[in-house]
Amino acid sequence: MPGIVAAAHHGAMKILSLVVLVVGASLSMAQEKDLDAVAATVTQALRDTTEINSKDISVTTHASTVVLSGKVASEPEAARALTVAEKAAAGTRVTSNLEVEPPAQGKADAASTQLVRDVESALRKDARTANLPITVSIDKQTGLLLQGLVPAREDRAAAQAVALQVKGVTKVDNRLQTPGD
Repeated sequence: MPGIVAAAHHGAMKILSLVVLVVGASLSMAQEKDLDAVAATVTQALRDTTEINSKDISVTTHASTVVLSGKVASEPEAARALTVAEKAAAGTRVTSNLEVEPPAQGKADAASTQLVRDVESALRKDARTANLPITVSIDKQTGLLLQGLVPAREDRAAAQAVALQVKGVTKVDNRLQTPGD
């Protein structure tokens, strides 16, 4: 009989182990579902916040934690995203792996920079303007901008004429000054 009792006890232990395993798996699945619901809530909260560009932010879960990853434009935006996520997560741990992207120079900015370089080069190559202290820049409202102090009105006119000959220049805001202006 001791063998039967031992076998029964061994069988009961296997069943108990199986029950613990099933219950543990069920709890784990329930926790995962709860965590997925929290992640969905966080995602929606980020989308609803106008100060955050959430299209480049992904919300995932790992080891009972909500994880933010992706790219944002600034440190304040990253901090705001984390704050919104923590509030929406209501006590669930939130970790941020957000990266702050340096601002990309747009095509228009690159074209403007190249235009300034082209005008500066043309001014250096022209004998009338080669030695004049002229600053060239782009003003978004007035276009190409010439600034500085030149010796005479003829120098002012020559600088404008040289700038207008550069491909891409359609308008010059000539703010060059002469002594006595």
